[in-house]
Amino acid sequence: MGVWGALAGCCGGGPSHKCDFTPPTTEMDAASDGPQPCGTEICQPPQVCCLKKIAPFAICIDAKDYVADACEMIPKDPPPCAVPTDCDGGTVCCLQVTAQAISCQPPPLCPGDGVDTYLTCGSDLDCPSQQAGSCKNVGTGTAGVTLDVCAP
Repeated sequence: MGVWGALAGCCGGGPSHKCDFTPPTTEMDAASDGPQPCGTEICQPPQVCCLKKIAPFAICIDAKDYVADACEMIPKDPPPCAVPTDCDGGTVCCLQVTAQAISCQPPPLCPGDGVDTYLTCGSDLDCPSQQAGSCKNVGTGTAGVTLDVCAP
């Protein structure tokens, strides 16, 4: 329930909060941003999240190294979602607690570890384990939107 309380604004009455995952143009830009979820890490300014197609898939790096490290461009405005079928292109529907957002994200940015990220689900089959009871309801928002997440 604590997760849902932190996200009431994302699924209901308040304005949606979104993270900007585009690389900062200067170190000063990075310093002005807050902590940024990045796979299993949280990047602290002036670091940014670097996404790659090979392991490690998501790591925190200095902003000045973004291009040199051949980081993938992360979508600036990921589409909102409620269930996995809302996402396409290999993205997952991700609840990011720190960012207070629910959006389609590349899998490396949403490990679903239960620390800062959770995978949303419509049924147990949407969860990595696909075990009975793995898709758990965490509440209903002010707009009547029900949120279910995979147990980590």
